[in-house]
Amino acid sequence: MYGVILAGGSGTRFWPVSREQSPKQLQKFVGSRTMIQNTVQRLFPLVPIEKMYVGTHHQQALETLRQLDSLEFSPDHLLAEPCSRNTAAAIGLMARMIADKDANAVMAVFPADHVVANSESFIKVLQKAKSLAQKDFLVTLGIPPTRPETGFGYLKQGNEINGFQETYHVEQFVEKPDASTAKKYLERGTYFWNCGVFIWKATTLLEELEKHAPDIHSQLKTLVGCMQNSKGKLSHLEMNAKGCEIFSSLPSLSIDYAVMEKSSKVVLVPANIGWSDVGAWNALDDVCEKDTEGNILTGNVLARDCNNSIVHGQNRLVAVLGLNDTVVVDTPDALLVCAKDKSQDVKKLVESLNEKGHSEGKLHATVKKPWGSYTVLDSGPDFLLKRIEVLAGEALSLQSHQHRSEHWTVASGSAKVERNDETFHLKVNESITIPKNAKHRLANPGSELLTIFEIQFGNLLDENDILRHKDRYGRA
Repeated sequence: MYGVILAGGSGTRFWPVSREQSPKQLQKFVGSRTMIQNTVQRLFPLVPIEKMYVGTHHQQALETLRQLDSLEFSPDHLLAEPCSRNTAAAIGLMARMIADKDANAVMAVFPADHVVANSESFIKVLQKAKSLAQKDFLVTLGIPPTRPETGFGYLKQGNEINGFQETYHVEQFVEKPDASTAKKYLERGTYFWNCGVFIWKATTLLEELEKHAPDIHSQLKTLVGCMQNSKGKLSHLEMNAKGCEIFSSLPSLSIDYAVMEKSSKVVLVPANIGWSDVGAWNALDDVCEKDTEGNILTGNVLARDCNNSIVHGQNRLVAVLGLNDTVVVDTPDALLVCAKDKSQDVKKLVESLNEKGHSEGKLHATVKKPWGSYTVLDSGPDFLLKRIEVLAGEALSLQSHQHRSEHWTVASGSAKVERNDETFHLKVNESITIPKNAKHRLANPGSELLTIFEIQFGNLLDENDILRHKDRYGRA
């Protein structure tokens, strides 16, 4: 079996921890690993790493690769989408790529940001689904509902499939219901949550795409021909200019709407696997341990007289007193406080931030880069203070700035600095100044993390004032 993991979401309901350039699937909400790492490892009993494919947004590709590197994931199996076209286009493209390798391949599609508590049952359900897929069914997993949930789509169970126990036709795909309708669904016992997990032969899915979404299917072979390895050290699959143009012109359709709601081959397998989509902060109630008062406390948190609240801290102390059914999330540059039952509306806050041009809607104070990260510590009208961390053996691009000078001081590790035609080797407590327009590069030649403090001076202090001359990550 081949695994296809969809990892291009933005996870805005988990703001301020999840943001556009480092979204929910790349964060640690449950356990010691990120959500995408958990998703990949969960599949290992059935899907070997060499048969894993991941689709993500191009802005998230490098960090996704870094997180999967320890699992020996192949960079050639990571597809960086140039823009979001919903799930049908991405799934169709990866189905085409897999079918070209293996005409009999069964592929299973998974979101990257869900939780499955019962991995053993999950694998058994997938094995059953695989056998159905080999008979040309399009299989979807249905989660038995435990509450009248209005935030999920539903699957209405039809007649049982002849010869297959506890396998059913899907009579109807149902959009997110209102509260009274969701209660009726729960009482009837013939409705299941749609968890977005699908299993089918790659060729069967392509045939159904050709029938029901020909505008997408007709471009898939051409798009495969437009795939290329990205330039630079962390190479992955991306589209050339022609491919980007074609992909952006495709209809933005979910796989449910494009195929599943229209095909006669769709079947439902009930899956009692301890599933949660962890869609918003209040969903942590289902997957995280609580204290005796029903609180979920993570990070540097002191709580007194609090009940049924979620408090997420990071480095600085977060002290809370007398809270009930409240969410508090503290990050270095943003603080969220909201009623727990309003967690789904955090997305609206992010939309407002973006409309007003606040960078906090998309970027963390610490911005991850292929070579490491930088953190903005302070700023004024004509200065900006950053902490820059460069991973062992990595280097920034050879670059220059028209509007600012920079002053660097090494705090830990050792630095190699190129400045025009000179090369400098700096140790802890040594400094160097980079004038305007000077070509320069910062590198970490050592085996330990390099940390420097950078002070920028000038009248344009943002990432737009970077002219890259050479870059090992293909950004020049």
